[in-house]
Amino acid sequence: MGKTKRFSIFMGSTLLVGMLAACGDDEEQSADPVDEETNNETNESDSTSTFAVFGTTDIHAHLLPYDYMNDEEDSTIGLTKVYSLLEELREEYPNHMLADNGDTIQGSILGDMPAQIEPLADDESHIVMDAMNEMGYDAAALGNHEFNFGLDFLDETMEDADFPWLSANVVEPGTETPVYEPYTIVEQEVDGEVLNVGFIGFVPPQIMSWDAAHLEGEVETLEIADAAEKFVPQLQEEGADLVIALAHTGINDGERMSENAALSIAEVDGVDGMLLGHQHNHFPSEDYEGVDGVDVDAGTIHGVPAMMPGSWGSHLGVLAFELENTDGEWNIVSANSEIQSTEDQPSHEGLENLVMDAHEATVSYVNSPVGEITDDIHTFFARVEDNEVVQLINDAQLDYMEQMQASGELEEDVPLLSAAAPFRAGRGGDFTYVEEGDVAIRDMNDVYVFPNTLHVVEVDGDQLKNWLEYSALNFNQIDPDDSNEQALINDDFASYNFDVIENVTYEIDVTQDEGERIVDLQHEGEDVTSDDRFYVATNNYRAGGEDHLDSSVETVLETTDENRQVIIDYIVNHDGALNVERSNNWQITPFESAGEVIFETALEAQDASDDHERIEFIEEDGDGATFSFN
Repeated sequence: MGKTKRFSIFMGSTLLVGMLAACGDDEEQSADPVDEETNNETNESDSTSTFAVFGTTDIHAHLLPYDYMNDEEDSTIGLTKVYSLLEELREEYPNHMLADNGDTIQGSILGDMPAQIEPLADDESHIVMDAMNEMGYDAAALGNHEFNFGLDFLDETMEDADFPWLSANVVEPGTETPVYEPYTIVEQEVDGEVLNVGFIGFVPPQIMSWDAAHLEGEVETLEIADAAEKFVPQLQEEGADLVIALAHTGINDGERMSENAALSIAEVDGVDGMLLGHQHNHFPSEDYEGVDGVDVDAGTIHGVPAMMPGSWGSHLGVLAFELENTDGEWNIVSANSEIQSTEDQPSHEGLENLVMDAHEATVSYVNSPVGEITDDIHTFFARVEDNEVVQLINDAQLDYMEQMQASGELEEDVPLLSAAAPFRAGRGGDFTYVEEGDVAIRDMNDVYVFPNTLHVVEVDGDQLKNWLEYSALNFNQIDPDDSNEQALINDDFASYNFDVIENVTYEIDVTQDEGERIVDLQHEGEDVTSDDRFYVATNNYRAGGEDHLDSSVETVLETTDENRQVIIDYIVNHDGALNVERSNNWQITPFESAGEVIFETALEAQDASDDHERIEFIEEDGDGATFSFN
């Protein structure tokens, strides 16, 4: 039966107040209590019970604190570190449940192993499921990346779990019937009374575009808010005292609310708490300061307590409820939301032992050879000039398309282009660097971080220019007459969105307004016109309607071949050492500025700047370096 609930967001016990006081790290955020006098008068009661929901998200198969791309330990990540913190918090909160909201089985190379490299035998279970079973998860929601390896693999993986995987908005084609369990109710005795906790799962409906090759004709999706409106009342009718949305979705109040729908979920009557994710951010935190409906200090969205505990096991989320049971009916007296960093936690020895064989097999695989390159390649300057790493991706994708065209998979006379971006081109170690000589699998995972699949889209000249104009948002607009220092790079624009398109030439005039920056766009020496047609190699995410492309762009070839594997095959099939040469098919239009124009990149970049005429080292700056650009 449905439940009547009283709800107020402030601290409801000295236990929670003490927990907040101990939370001093900048990334450990929680709701602030109202003043102590009001709090005590309103909430302290011998009849209340404390109940906590612990939450993880976006683990992406990072079980150990280990970076497989760099083949070294990383103390900031790992589910084994989450487990150590979890054991502490379980002592603090005897009444609790543990949930995850997806993007769990894919991400690190360890996650790729059973899906693509060493398929599991019939009597073997998925190592990520083994770890989650050991930790005692009560429920999990499917994330978008759960679908990357196909439905058969997903079904087999879920069979290895001792807990339900949930998704209320993935449905049978042409129906509103969920393919997977939409929700579950987990019982627990709390202070002598049974508490029924309902968990309901949601995934971005955009999976139908991102993984169309696996999903088209097999499943469909509902909008997250529509599915919540349909199924949350059913959860209440079936006796859920507390409803927790395991929503693999973020917080957005703009055009991407379909994908990041937390604001909409919070407005559905009956939702008592939310475990969010997908954006790899933190909530409560200043990340979402100023968003309408979001109270960062209280840790709520439209009054509903919520948590988003980062990614890769960097944090554990805690929703702590003070509950009151009156005549068999549970009421919420107060609630608190927080996330706690795992960085200072030890790696859990028992869980480490459980996953060690899989870890060692992964380390062996990532160090297996692929081929040889003649020079170092890196992404230190990939956001300001043509770049060898991006060139390698584009060269490999063009080679793949040429084979498809030769085999008749693509129309013969349509010109071939390729789009690629620098995935890691930032500060503090977030860059790609591959030394000359032998290269291994881990180097290719550094070059192409995500397990995207290669798709080919058809664009006309206008769509091609618009694509490049969106990529040009990588830059701030420069005022040549400004004598003050100006930053060239737009830090709000992710490097992995900065697509460089090969087999055309163009310039980016950063002194112009957004949408008017691409000049001299040519193909084979001729100006690109509206009537021109091109095939462009990209990935399933771009082809699925990312901001770079409008909905009218047609995908003409959907493959299940990973872009990363395309690069590996390109190197393996090359005769001898590969010399990756920049085509320099694009540049920033030369300009003279009254003031210095600067950009920041990796600290190590200062040793690699000698051969770059328009770049000059200025100074070290913490974990990075500052350069001028002219």
